[in-house]
Amino acid sequence: MKWLLLCCALCVVTPRGSGGAVRETLDIIRLIQDVTHSILKSWDQINKIPVAEVTAGALIYANQRQIIGQLEEVSGNIRNLEEQQARNTVLTIETLMRELQDKNQLLHRLNQWKDFTKSIGFRYDQLAEYERNKDSLEATTLVQFANWCVQPSSSSLSWLLQAHHESLYSGDSTDPILDYTHSLLSALTTSFEKSPDQMCLARQSAQQFAYQLFSKATFTQLKGYSLMELSWMLLRQAGRGNFTEEMHLMRRNHQKRIQQAQRVLQQVMADSSRLYWRCDPGKNEHVEGQTYDRVTRLLQGFVENEINLNPNQSCRSSCPDYHDTRSSGCYQPEEEFCGQQPACKGRLYNCNTIESDISVCLSPNATSARRYEYITFHEDETSPVCKSTVRKPSSWSSWIFWRCHYCFCLCDEPGPNSDRFFNLRDSMSDFKQNKVVTGVRFVKIKRVFHLQLQQGELLPGGVIKNSSLEWLPVEAYNVSDVDIRDGYDYHTLSVDSRAMDLDEISVNTTDQVVTGFRFRVFKKHLNLEVRFTSFNFSTGQLIEPQTKSFWLGNQNSHLEGERKRLILKESDLPTASELPSLPLSQDNQYMDFVSSSQLKDAAQNTFPYVDVQEVVPQQAGPLAGLGIYYKGRPGYGGFFAPKVVTYDLSKKLLDPRENLYVDNLDPRENSYVDNFTH
Repeated sequence: MKWLLLCCALCVVTPRGSGGAVRETLDIIRLIQDVTHSILKSWDQINKIPVAEVTAGALIYANQRQIIGQLEEVSGNIRNLEEQQARNTVLTIETLMRELQDKNQLLHRLNQWKDFTKSIGFRYDQLAEYERNKDSLEATTLVQFANWCVQPSSSSLSWLLQAHHESLYSGDSTDPILDYTHSLLSALTTSFEKSPDQMCLARQSAQQFAYQLFSKATFTQLKGYSLMELSWMLLRQAGRGNFTEEMHLMRRNHQKRIQQAQRVLQQVMADSSRLYWRCDPGKNEHVEGQTYDRVTRLLQGFVENEINLNPNQSCRSSCPDYHDTRSSGCYQPEEEFCGQQPACKGRLYNCNTIESDISVCLSPNATSARRYEYITFHEDETSPVCKSTVRKPSSWSSWIFWRCHYCFCLCDEPGPNSDRFFNLRDSMSDFKQNKVVTGVRFVKIKRVFHLQLQQGELLPGGVIKNSSLEWLPVEAYNVSDVDIRDGYDYHTLSVDSRAMDLDEISVNTTDQVVTGFRFRVFKKHLNLEVRFTSFNFSTGQLIEPQTKSFWLGNQNSHLEGERKRLILKESDLPTASELPSLPLSQDNQYMDFVSSSQLKDAAQNTFPYVDVQEVVPQQAGPLAGLGIYYKGRPGYGGFFAPKVVTYDLSKKLLDPRENLYVDNLDPRENSYVDNFTH
């Protein structure tokens, strides 16, 4: 006699896919179908057992032990899949509760849902106790457990499952589909979308978050449903009845809940943001080269006497007269400040008179990104500790009539100490191997900023094979190499070409994904373009990626006056902010690289910094778009950073061609299995 009971029903944790890879994105929906298919297949086997065998007392006990023995593997598999799902997000129910302390009604609803989840989990955990003690169980123990599971009462599994479902998906209306905006799923997703803190913890888009909640709820529903099926199996095997109508009602209710849940999920996901951007690290956790990097010595603060700003070495003009000039040497190197600091070998811009006495702490390292550690502009100003020599340049008289003042200018000095290059080469996934972009980050290698891509193999259903995820190596080069060209391989920032366009480049169709990106220079701005490729959702195969892929940029940037400028003024170091950065830009804007505050930082830094954290959603998936944005806080320099648009699954969830749930669950049919044959 072959028992293919709940083991067959629930051993579905090796989903169908390439190499047995776990299918994270649509796994839950396929799991629903696979569980149902396998359970009903088990019933086919039970129905073939002769009635005499079903009612024989000795066989009842033996069969019960065999059932429990099979359940050990089943429960282990369910736990493994739950753990896999948990690893896909760090956002737990406890985290949600901490975030919702000021939202009492929402917190109360969340607690109710959590209580229902715990109650169903308690029943399931009790079954695990029976697994561990199967050899010493009495013959009546499982029958009593089965009765307890299916008996009609306010604590029955059927009641708990319905309450668990309604607490997450229902609103004020009797039709949860029409009133989905008042459902707990919608409310939590809306709260998530409005709270950067929650996104920082979860590391996923709001749409992905909604799917994670749905997945967690579905695991609980499948546990309860499986227990109900097991209970009816045990009761029939013990000769307590046929239970055909009872099972029909149970399965109909289960199917109705699953279908409603999918429809509510689709509505919530359709209304949810698919943007994911990387939050700042924790307070005092900024590390140069790991969380951010910098453009250096572009328009950097420089102190120079006006006598050295003209070839005549005269003081007849004033500092503001020098908008664009060069240093013409050092008039008195032994006495002047110019003889005590490295010269600016580039051009000097926007000079202004220093009206008061100053103290200048030179950088102890002449090749560092900073020229000065600090400048104090007032005698009574408290100075930090200087690790090198403090100089005090002051104005002086030339002849009788002229006063030679010191000026504060901005030095634009390309050279080995100035990192100001952005890669212009294409970055593309290995589309010939059916790989697509799954993440992005800025990296600075050999003084050149690159956008580096993470790629993964695309599988059926918009799923990424986790074991294939990798960061594609950057094509590193030296800008000084003879075969490397400015304007072709890279772009050099300069005073008249230092703008970054801020755009989100995405597509609205569900059959195109990102397979590459690049910077171009358009009207002297760095401008992002993204490469899109069509694919077949059912097979996961890219469609002629070599010939039918296309590059897309923000076409509005071509229109005069469409792109607005964001301006930074007198900004301090972004790493000094007490508050985490927030996105402050919108599409069709741009921002120049500028110097930091003269008063706060002696204009020694170039802002914004560049965020080099990886921007990869916690649950890897194909992308429907990329963007560059500016994040920061008022008064601080902020960061340029990439953002991603996650692939939109909402339009596919209820596509009839992709429907993963089978309608016919009627156990009164002669063959249950035939109803599930594709």
